[in-house]
Amino acid sequence: MLRLDTDTTFKKLPRDIKRHLIADEASSQDKWSMLFCIVVLLDLICGIPLFVNGEKTFTIIALPFMIFINLWTIILMFTKLDKISATYFGLYKGGTGAVSSICYFILSLKYVYSVLGYNPIFMIASLLTYFIVTLGFIRYYVIVLPKRSKKEKRSASWGTYLLTIGPGLGYIIAQFMFHFSDSIVNLFMSYIYLFLACFFSYMGVKFIHQYLFIKANQHIFNGK
Repeated sequence: MLRLDTDTTFKKLPRDIKRHLIADEASSQDKWSMLFCIVVLLDLICGIPLFVNGEKTFTIIALPFMIFINLWTIILMFTKLDKISATYFGLYKGGTGAVSSICYFILSLKYVYSVLGYNPIFMIASLLTYFIVTLGFIRYYVIVLPKRSKKEKRSASWGTYLLTIGPGLGYIIAQFMFHFSDSIVNLFMSYIYLFLACFFSYMGVKFIHQYLFIKANQHIFNGK
């Protein structure tokens, strides 16, 4: 449901959809803010734990994503502002969110592996949590937002977060009861990284959908 009705004009749209149809123009401050996010939040906070010690499989999986987004960031930083369209910059922010989300999720699994080894129950619970959250964000932007229903919006939000907390948190608490050592810290950090993966998932879904949404509804601006 990316394309709105052909007879709809921009002025008649609800405020939330209007806002989603207008991408923010890139500024010098925005470019440096995104560089900070990549270097500090992804390369340092997420990248260093991924690359040092532990199972190399997780590093190999995350490495292509990190190389891709870093190269994209370098290209963007050396591109003049007048050559960066608002929609392109929005797509870049969506790509940054998606890559950060994937890398933090992989890091979460690595911390679990360092404590429990290959534990299918915990990994499935983490994957299910991550999948439900991401699916909830996609559902909101693809189904709920175009319907402009406040009631449905609230229920979707509460339902998503309740389902999110359930499997992951329940298993984490169970593990805390049986592990009274330094491994508790790693288990706790795995859940923190899982939370960050879900947070960046929202960023990725929002901006990638906005890019596709704007492209699919160019006809709306003719009636602006």
